[in-house]
Amino acid sequence: MELEALKQLLASLDINPDEIKDERYAKAFRILFAIIEKQNEEIEFLKAENQKLRDEINLLKGEKAKPKIRGSKKHEDISSEKERRKRKIP
Repeated sequence: MELEALKQLLASLDINPDEIKDERYAKAFRILFAIIEKQNEEIEFLKAENQKLRDEINLLKGEKAKPKIRGSKKHEDISSEKERRKRKIP
């Protein structure tokens, strides 16, 4: 789970440690949230590192590395062939 998705999930729980009356529980929630964020950051780093190492192993074997796929560019939504042709002809 990516960090942004994790933050949204935690926010959806609507748990605010500042609103918890028992300070021990509030502190526990703050610590747990910090641990979760730190571990998720480390997991994301390790995933990237793992992929780099897999790519390097494949290169050493003479194979190709995982291709880097770029995001698609935003294209206009052309709803019909007639409109498409009309837009092409200046």
